[in-house]
Amino acid sequence: MVETDGSIEHVDSLKLAYEGAARTGPDAFRHSFDEALAHPGVAARQAGAAALADACRACPLLTVCGGGHYAHRYRAGHNFGNPSVYCDDLQRFIRHAARRPVTDAKPTSAGA
Repeated sequence: MVETDGSIEHVDSLKLAYEGAARTGPDAFRHSFDEALAHPGVAARQAGAAALADACRACPLLTVCGGGHYAHRYRAGHNFGNPSVYCDDLQRFIRHAARRPVTDAKPTSAGA
């Protein structure tokens, strides 16, 4: 994300985690995007399951939820290596959806 002042940041959704969570440091005027990619926070987001909490990596639903939304995994003092604050709800929803037979789906009208 490039802000109007030229600063290169993480996605806006990280701003809900804590003040400054989206900052990377580089700006588009003096730095390359490759420099921004070297930021530890960017690397952590690209690490996949290796960056997730042990509980997430051991969960049978990991391939469906992916650990939840990155910003929802932040805990003060523990950064983003935590299960989603919505973990229980995600599990319940995923299991509920998995039990629904495909035949329950109703086709939509073309004009609706």
